[in-house]
Amino acid sequence: MDNIRVKELNGLALAYLGDAVWELRLREKFIVRNLKVKDLNKLVKAHVSAVAQSKIYLNIIDELEGEYRACARRARNSKISTFPKSCTMKEYKNATAFEALIAMCYINKREDIIEGIIENYVFEKKNDEK
Repeated sequence: MDNIRVKELNGLALAYLGDAVWELRLREKFIVRNLKVKDLNKLVKAHVSAVAQSKIYLNIIDELEGEYRACARRARNSKISTFPKSCTMKEYKNATAFEALIAMCYINKREDIIEGIIENYVFEKKNDEK
């Protein structure tokens, strides 16, 4: 992903990439737990939902560095015409922002941020704070 300028990508394209990166990172983390595939899938799906991602986003947005916060807000403000029935429009926009943030971390080789989010908000369940 060298030579990609995040500011030149639209927020929804970043969210598309971030969605894939987030799910892959979660699969990598859960697969080492020696669970059945059915159980792995259930665990991962619980954390890739718009509702779950929205909760994480609300917990981390104020902690983000300026350019990461700007990227997330740009994606959140993208025009979204449809969204799943499993969440509200606000949750979907927050999830879109979260996924764009994950993409930016991936592009900028800031895996440490992604790892920190997983450790703090997936395994330690800090989502209950907000």
